[in-house]
Amino acid sequence: MKKIFKIIAKVIGGIVGGAVALFLLAWIGLAIGKYFIYWDYYKIRSKEARNPGLNNGYVSQGCTYNDDEAYYVTAGYMADDTVSRLYKIDKKNKKITYYTMTSGGKDFYGHTGGLQYTGGYFYLANESDGVYKFSASLLGDNKTVEIGSPIMVNNHSSYIFSDDKYIYVGEYNDDNNYPCTNEIVYNGKIHRAIVTKYAVNDLSKPLEIYSVENNMQGFAVTPAGNIVLSRSYALYSSNFYVYTPESLIDTGKTMDGAKVWFLDKENARDIKAPPMSEDLDYKDGKIIYMAEFACNKYIVGKLFFDYFIYGLRLE
Repeated sequence: MKKIFKIIAKVIGGIVGGAVALFLLAWIGLAIGKYFIYWDYYKIRSKEARNPGLNNGYVSQGCTYNDDEAYYVTAGYMADDTVSRLYKIDKKNKKITYYTMTSGGKDFYGHTGGLQYTGGYFYLANESDGVYKFSASLLGDNKTVEIGSPIMVNNHSSYIFSDDKYIYVGEYNDDNNYPCTNEIVYNGKIHRAIVTKYAVNDLSKPLEIYSVENNMQGFAVTPAGNIVLSRSYALYSSNFYVYTPESLIDTGKTMDGAKVWFLDKENARDIKAPPMSEDLDYKDGKIIYMAEFACNKYIVGKLFFDYFIYGLRLE
C-alpha cells in the first residue's frame, strides 16, 4: 500500500512540477516576446510613477498630472464594490495617499472614467453621469473627497482631457454592451461615439465634435496640434492612434451647433501596445497613461509588470 501511495505521490508531483515548468516557460516567453510584439511601443515608453492600489482590489481608470503642484492622481473603482477611490502620487515627497469619494455627502461607487487637472480643479468623467468638478485643494489631510454633482454633457463621458484652454470629453462605444447613439456616417463608414470640445469654463456649449471609432478609452491633444486616441477592448492589444491636423476629415455636418470632424484610423499613425490602455494626459513632451490589467481583477498585466504610469514620446 505504501508503494502505491509513493507512486501516486510521484505522479502528482510530476504533474504539478510539469505544470509549474510550463507556466514558467510561458511567462519567460511572454516576458521576452512582448518586446518583439510591441517594439514600436516599448522604444518610446518610459516609467513616470507608480500606479498604486493594483494589489488591493483597486481598478484604475483615469490618470492625470497636477502640473501646478507636481503630483499624479488616478481615479478608479473597487472590484469588491466598496467606495471608489482617488490615489495621489507625490514622487517628490515619496508619498502615496488614497481618498474615498462622496457625492452630495453620500459614498460614491461610480465606475469612474477619465480624470483631468486644469486651473486648480479636477474633472472626473463617470460614464453617463456626466463630469464631476472638484477643487484640487480637497486632496489634503482629509481622506474623503466630496466631488459634488455631475455636469451633464452631450455624450456618455468616459474619458476627458484638457490643454488648459479647452476640455475634451469623449465616450466609449461597444455596439453590444455599451451602445452610443451619436452616429456619424462618412463615405460608408459608421461611427457611433464622439469626443466633444468645450471651453474650460463652459461645459454647456459644444465647440467642435470629433467622430471616433469603437472602444476608444482616451483622448489628448499635443502642443503640435496632433490628436492621440487610445483604444482597447478586453485582452486584445491596445492601439494608440496619432492624427495630424491634416488627417482630420471635415464632414460638412454639425451636431448640437458644432462642426463635426471624422477621425478615420486609416489616416492615423498606429502604435500597437499591451492590453487595456486607459485615459490620457500630456506632460513634458509625452502622452501620459496607465493600464488597468495589472490589477487583481484581471491579473494578466502582472506578467507584463505593468504597475506604473507611463509616458509615450510620440513626437
